This record gives sequence, structure tokens and C-alpha cells, in this order.
Amino acid sequence: MKRNKKVQGKRMSLLLVVCLLMVCLLAACGKEEKKEVSQETQGGKDTGEQTQDKPETEGEEALEDTQAGQQGEVEGWSWPLAEQKELSMWIAWSNEYAMDPNELLGIQAIEQATNVHVNWITVADQEAGEKFGLMIASGDIPDIIRGANSYYSGGLSKMVEEGISIDLTEEVPAYMPTYLGLIEGNESLQRDTVTDDGRRVAVYTITSDFGRVEGERAWGGLCVRQDWLDELGLETPVTIEDWHQVLTAFKGVEGCEAPLMIGKNGTDTYGNWVSAYGVGPAFYQKDGVVKYGPAEQGYWEYLNTFRQWYEEGLIDKDFMANDAGFMAAGEYIGTGRAGASANIVGLTADVWKTMGYTDDPDFFLSAVPYPVLKEGDTSYVLFNMRDLLKEAVVVTASCQDVELACRYLDYWYTKECMLYDSLGIEGDSYTAEDDGTYALTDSLLEQVATYQSVLGTLAAKYTLLTSDFGLYNWAGLDISSPQNTIDQSLIWSEASGAMALPTYMTMTDEEAFEYASLYTNIQTLSQEYTVKVITGASNLEQDYDTFLSKLEGCGLERCLAIQQAALDRYLAR
Repeated sequence: MKRNKKVQGKRMSLLLVVCLLMVCLLAACGKEEKKEVSQETQGGKDTGEQTQDKPETEGEEALEDTQAGQQGEVEGWSWPLAEQKELSMWIAWSNEYAMDPNELLGIQAIEQATNVHVNWITVADQEAGEKFGLMIASGDIPDIIRGANSYYSGGLSKMVEEGISIDLTEEVPAYMPTYLGLIEGNESLQRDTVTDDGRRVAVYTITSDFGRVEGERAWGGLCVRQDWLDELGLETPVTIEDWHQVLTAFKGVEGCEAPLMIGKNGTDTYGNWVSAYGVGPAFYQKDGVVKYGPAEQGYWEYLNTFRQWYEEGLIDKDFMANDAGFMAAGEYIGTGRAGASANIVGLTADVWKTMGYTDDPDFFLSAVPYPVLKEGDTSYVLFNMRDLLKEAVVVTASCQDVELACRYLDYWYTKECMLYDSLGIEGDSYTAEDDGTYALTDSLLEQVATYQSVLGTLAAKYTLLTSDFGLYNWAGLDISSPQNTIDQSLIWSEASGAMALPTYMTMTDEEAFEYASLYTNIQTLSQEYTVKVITGASNLEQDYDTFLSKLEGCGLERCLAIQQAALDRYLAR
């Protein structure tokens, strides 16, 4: 890809990028069956504009058809309203440049397009949980709340039952044609946006690739020191045996203390290694049947392999105390003390260098696929990184004009609104070409030095970015992402999520209470046993049957039954 020289000279604010990608990963980006990854690439133009190549697709045409007339009259409703209306909305939002979302040009354009003024109630991300609880307790509740699924402990159905928010089952088809049109065209969305009994207790942020419904790419995964591979004449490892050879070679690199970092519990949420053996690190599914990884034969095989690797010095000897996330991994991989780690979130070699983790000019990180036993096997990820939904938005019982609230939220699912809130103002911050290409303008790029990055500039002047809702244009981040970051995410996104349990399946209140009372002990037992086996403190051959018996004694069968019932109800939606 031909990169814009201006953008190369004005690097992204690294901390902002890391935070954005962490949000995308934890909230998303991406938890379900493998979707085809778009192979469209981002090109450059001789004019110096940085572009996003997005040829017109059938999906986009369908979106355009669904939204036809949204700027005019729809079922007796037209934008902008003849008389200005007001709504209040609560969001978790942190912006060091703008104190109020209404200062942002994209938000101002949305207000002009609808003639609806929003009184935003903003709280810092790190205080959101506490502030949410205080707001609910006070009874001073706004019309709309974004992200309620993250903060209401009883769940969204309970929020309706307790009179905090309203049931939108009838309102969505009556007042939200754009939102409903997107859902009706997608089987996953049809299941994920309703409860087990078919109610709509919220509307959800839908992920999109410039308007086409598409799960966000995976922004995190397994990384390896590519410069070490090149120096040692090794190919990118694919199978477990490939990894054994690579890590054995890494062990001989001067200064390398931990060829592989695996995290404190010996497994991770994504199942980076255990998935090669056909099991998950905890609960997972195969053909609609829920299983518990540590109780399956594949987990035994995983433990046996990693016990041997630990004995050979291929795994961080202090993994029990060392996180394998990007900060801890940076201290090890960046200084040459480790060669590979899981859970690296969207970090490229340039980022690591700028953050001060390394001054080695040859340092280079590459994303690698999730390992398999045999070349050609399907690789699996046990965390649904590519969900089509993100945050839930609820209309509260305090709202005096439910139709207005729903109509306004529906506007956020139009492509027009999506562009306002992801790229800003056409002609000012971006341009749209006839061939579907989107480009950042020279005017915006000239501001990058002031706000340190393209994303910083957009957040400071134009958009809500990852605090948005409606139709979330994750692909808009590509315009300001280094090609290496995009390449990494494409590799991680190849893994199938077919074994992961659906994010939006739910337990009943009774099930959730019973499950929580049982699973804590099961999880603790499994994590402790895993660490003991890998480090040699427990004998796998002698102690495994005892471990299984203890799992049963802790209520594993009942937990499996509860998970299975929840999955069955989800599949029956």
C-alpha cells in the first residue's frame, strides 16, 4: 500500500491508539463463528490524500435501500424536524480536548440534520460504573442511556422489570425502520438483539465496514519476534511442532529468558494454545453441545505438552507472576528477554519503539495464526472477537417522548450519520470519491501535529469515535492505521469462533445465581491445577482422575446443564 508521506511524518498518538484498540477488542471486536474477512486493501492516491478503498457492494446497496428517504419523510416522520426537540443521554466518554460532545462538528451536523438537541451527560470511563450506580439510585435518570449492559448488574431484562428502562418490542418496528432493516437481513442479529422470550429490551450498536454489516476485525492475538525468525532462518510457526522448533531456537538467542509468555493461569480467554487440541480453556461448544475444556481429553494433551515445554525452558519460568498482556510483554519482548506472547493488542514494531520498549533498529513484530496440531487444520479462537453487536442503548422510563427517542436513535443507523460520527464532515475532514474511496483531507492532516494523531484530531474536533452508537464504522480506523496493524488484524481474524459460546445467550436469574455460586470454585480449581501441572508441582498421570473427581464435586455437571439450557434457548430464538 502506498502510504501518505504526510501521515508517515505525523505518527498516531500511541497511547490513544492502544486504548482505542483495547476498547475494540474487549467490547467487540470481535465473539462468534468465523466470518469471511474482507480482503479489500487500502490504497494511496498521487494527490497525497490517504484513502480507504471501499468498492460499492451488494451489502452497501441494501443498506442504501433500507435507508432510502431517511433524510426525507418516512411513515409520516421527516428530518429535520420543523421545531427543535431535546433529549438527554448518558454516556461514558473521555475526551481531553472537548468537554461536551456538542462541541464536535460531527455531532453538530447530526443535530442540524435532525433538529434534535441532545443534552449529553458524560462520565469518565474509569468512573462509569460508580457514576451509573449513583445515577440510578438518585432517580434522576435521562431519556437514553448508552452502555447499560455494562453497568446494570441485574441485566437489561431486569432493568425493564424494575422500571428503569422500557420494553421496546413494539417501538422498534413502529419507529426504527432503519435499525430493523439491518437486523432482518442477518440471522445472527435476529437472535442477538432479542431476549429468549423474543422481547427487545434495548437497541444495540451494530458493527459495520463503511455501512455493510460486518464483524470488527480482531485487534489482538499471538505475536512473535519476526526479526528473530528471519535471523534464525525459520518460517512462521503454524503447528504445535513448528512452535516447538521455533521456541527451542529462541532459547539460544542471547539474553532470551522466556521464549514464550503464556500468562498467569497457563491459559487465556482466547484459547491461543489449548484450542489446537480441540478444546477451550473453559466452557465452549461443539455442534450445539456445551463442554468444559479442562475435563476433556484435549486439555490433558495440552497440559502434557506444556509441561514438557516448561521443563525444556521454552516457557517463561515465572509465568505464574507475569501477565502476557501488552505492557508486561513489552518489557520482555522489547528488551529481548522473550520471543513470543499472546494477547498483544494491535501493537506494531513502530509502536513498541516509540513507547520506549526497545531501541533495537532490527526489532520487528509479526502476528501469527492460532496454532494447530496438523497443517491444514482449522484454527479456533475461544473469544468472540468479531461480534456484530457492541454496546446496548436503552430508552428509560423517564423519557417523555419515546417516539422521538426511538426515531432519533434510528437516525444513527443511517449511513449519513455513520459518516458524520466516524469521519466527520465531508469536504472538511474527509472526501468521498465516486469509486467508493474515502480520503482524509489535507486540512485535517495539517491539524494532526496539534492533536498528535489522526484519531486524536477526529476525537478532538469531529466524532465520538469508540463512544458512539448506532452504526459503528470500525473500518474507518483503517484510514489512520499503519498497514502493519491492518495486516496483523487480518491474520488474527482468520481463526474460527465456532467453538465459542454466543455472547448474547443469557441465563435466567435463578440459573445465574446458582451458576455463580458453583463456578467460582470450579474456575479456581482448574486454574490452580493447570499451573501446578505445567510447573511440575502436580503429576499429570497420577493426579488427573482426582482433579476430574473434584470438578464433579464442585458441581461441574450442573454448570454444564445451565450453560446448555442457555444455549438451547438462544438457538431457539
